[in-house]
Amino acid sequence: MNNNKSSLGRGLSSLIPNKTILQNIDSVKDTNQTTLSIDLISANPFQPRSIFDEDDLLNLSNSIKEKGILQPLMVSVDEQKGEYQLIAGERRLRAAKLAGLLEVPVIIKNKISNQEKAELALIENIQRQDLNPIEKAKGFKDLQEKFNFTQEEIAKQLNLSRSSVANILRYLSLPPSVQLALTNGQITEGHAKIIAGIDNPLDQEAVLENIVKNALNVRQTEKVVKKEPNSSLNIISSDIKSLVNNFSQKLNNKVEIRKKGKRYIMTLNFFSEEEIKKFTDSLQ
Repeated sequence: MNNNKSSLGRGLSSLIPNKTILQNIDSVKDTNQTTLSIDLISANPFQPRSIFDEDDLLNLSNSIKEKGILQPLMVSVDEQKGEYQLIAGERRLRAAKLAGLLEVPVIIKNKISNQEKAELALIENIQRQDLNPIEKAKGFKDLQEKFNFTQEEIAKQLNLSRSSVANILRYLSLPPSVQLALTNGQITEGHAKIIAGIDNPLDQEAVLENIVKNALNVRQTEKVVKKEPNSSLNIISSDIKSLVNNFSQKLNNKVEIRKKGKRYIMTLNFFSEEEIKKFTDSLQ
């Protein structure tokens, strides 16, 4: 671990001094503000965000056309390639390209490590609430695997509780279908926490299907899972319940249905042999 972590926890503002604009890269010795050609800026390889809303980018692009870029991007110098690598501000950079800008205001930060690039990209997105839960979890995982961060250190950097970090990391253990639903906003983090508490992946997917099909809120989902503690696969959809109810009304007799694993078990109740004979005759 290096000592840069404590300074990063104060947020981006502590890393952006207000200095005189410079015109020449050769004169840049420390962190400075200037303008750069968009073509000279390459992407941050540690950017945790993978999804950018097109409407959001278009709105920001229109704002940039009208008012310009109010907050500079942060870049570092890649001396070997003779270009600049983006550290923070990818959303603004993309919107600036849409707006047709040729140059953008930047803060140039020299002598910055890959760890700091990853930290800053993650901090910026989380502070702006731009990351979806899965992107956030992958960002945390990168800090753990690439830079040996503990959950406590991640929590300290981002002003979160350690349990929050642990819960977010658990999203990466969910089945792909659940992760996709969380990314797309079909389910909330509240739903995901409940699903993550279920051991069997098949059960997790069954609960997801039930949430989406029946538009269950978090409290309803919690009740359903508590009601069937042994297997959430035993959940029966509202469509099937409706069909069974209609069938019961047509028979003028009580019909019950339950689910065990992949099997559906339907029970018909008869109160005399005559009722059984009458029913079997109707099926012939």
